[in-house]
Amino acid sequence: MGKGAKDEKMLLAGDVGGTKTFMGLFRPSADTLVLVRSASYENGKFCDFDSVVSDFLGGGAPADIGAASFGIACPVVGGRGTLTNLHWVIDSSDLAARFGIRKVGLINDLVATAWGTVVLSEEDFCTLQPGVERPGNSAILAAGTGLGEAAVFREDGAFVPSASEGGHAAFAPRNAVEIELLEYLVRQWGHASYERVLSGPGLVNVYEFFRAKRGGSAPARLLERFKREGAAPVISEEGLGGGDKDCVDALDLFISVYGAEAGNLALRTLAVGGVYIGGGIAPKILPALSSGSFMRAFRDK
Repeated sequence: MGKGAKDEKMLLAGDVGGTKTFMGLFRPSADTLVLVRSASYENGKFCDFDSVVSDFLGGGAPADIGAASFGIACPVVGGRGTLTNLHWVIDSSDLAARFGIRKVGLINDLVATAWGTVVLSEEDFCTLQPGVERPGNSAILAAGTGLGEAAVFREDGAFVPSASEGGHAAFAPRNAVEIELLEYLVRQWGHASYERVLSGPGLVNVYEFFRAKRGGSAPARLLERFKREGAAPVISEEGLGGGDKDCVDALDLFISVYGAEAGNLALRTLAVGGVYIGGGIAPKILPALSSGSFMRAFRDK
């Protein structure tokens, strides 16, 4: 940015997930961006992404917005994408025309996350396994409403994030219990992907698997909390606190599979530069991720 940055127009940015959208308006300042204002939205309350942008901008884009960029949870082809877990269609040309913004870019949300890692400080990370970072590729996993995966290629100083749809690759069980889980998922869904395990809905699938395996129904207190708070957050909380055996076992298996798939991605990308865990779930279960089973599964190759 450098000289004249104060005269540059503002930038509109957004992180569009399967459940929530985060919007921000930024003003260039020297060699950084200053947040002017931000807002978060529950996607279920809106019929499309245009409505979210319109709400954030108050109907139309101010004249001092020069460009916009949005990370969206789906493949982006030709400036267009359909959210995998929401079915919103987002088109960069349509957005530019409707809101009068000259430049509108769409990128995969994990590519956006990858770019974000290079501007974070050491204090922004929690290290699960210390190591010596070496020049080379890195990888990112992010479990939330779905499971995102991306590789970051480095060569001759270049930093090139590459999107993937690895979350929809076939789930590979490693032991007898996971084979049972695979059979359960195939009966339920036909195709059993990693996302069927490693996501908010996936955690619920694993919980339902254990409950079906043991018979009976969930305790009334849990059913009430599921309705009030949502099943996945309650399963996580009960699993961390040891309050319900099915929740404990579901979270333990979730964490182990998460570590195993992180190791798979590290092998596929030769991630000597590090493996990053992102997404909305990891910060909420950080004590469990740090307890050991995640890294044991990661290293068990």
